[in-house]
Amino acid sequence: MKYIDKTLKKQQGEQIVTEFLNCFHNRTKAYPNDMYKAFCSEIDDAHNHVKFRQRLIDEVLIQEQDGLCCYCMRRLSECKKMTIEHVMPNHAVDKTELDKYRTRATELDGLPHSEDFKSLSPITYPPHPHSIAYQNLLLSCDGNLFNESPTPQCCNLKRKHTFLPPFVLYSNIIQTFIYTEDGMAEWQEDPEPPESKGNAMRILGLNKSILKMVRRIWFFCTDNNLNPQKEEKDFVINTMMGYLNFPSMNEEDINMLLNFKKDKYWKLLLEYDAFATIKHC
Repeated sequence: MKYIDKTLKKQQGEQIVTEFLNCFHNRTKAYPNDMYKAFCSEIDDAHNHVKFRQRLIDEVLIQEQDGLCCYCMRRLSECKKMTIEHVMPNHAVDKTELDKYRTRATELDGLPHSEDFKSLSPITYPPHPHSIAYQNLLLSCDGNLFNESPTPQCCNLKRKHTFLPPFVLYSNIIQTFIYTEDGMAEWQEDPEPPESKGNAMRILGLNKSILKMVRRIWFFCTDNNLNPQKEEKDFVINTMMGYLNFPSMNEEDINMLLNFKKDKYWKLLLEYDAFATIKHC
């Protein structure tokens, strides 16, 4: 898991949002009823006629996340589409709902609810309304692992609007988030147990069998000086099969592993090459 530091590009991110609000207000003499919808459609004529949302993605978000999904660490360039993740839900009912996300001192603190923002007199910013505030926006994959399933398997679109602690914004996330040798992802500070529907990994689908196996193969390769980007897939999988004397490998795991002899599974594996440098415990 990668810590996303929302202080490093704060000035640049806030500037884009400020320019959007000024542009929209200058054009309409008002602020939009649906802040995020307007942010997605409003064109920045001062910067090559690009939509403000796209500017934020290209100039800030994709760079601060090293081009990786904020949750599963897939390369976003390989996804059919990337999605904007609102850490605090876009359509949160009111300030009280936003307060659930202010469990630690993060850059989310101080962001007004979008409806509260429009009622301020006079309106000054930053801070920006939560639905378009740079600090509240991340990039996620669409959760469609093979670009063919209508149901998202993981990450933002699987989460929907379920409450999720903003753990990727916690500065200690690298120390408290572990991956085991068998590919299991675990946030050790999760207040909800693994079997609970409120558990972060269950909400995000990060321990789907296919994602566990993706990580497991990468960890096996790292431990055994194999490079999936250079080796033939059959060689890697056959080599791994030769080590199946450890008890954690059941029939379901073996069948999942054998799937990676198929091209589409192997392609997916390579889209998670961030795990080449991540250690398991």
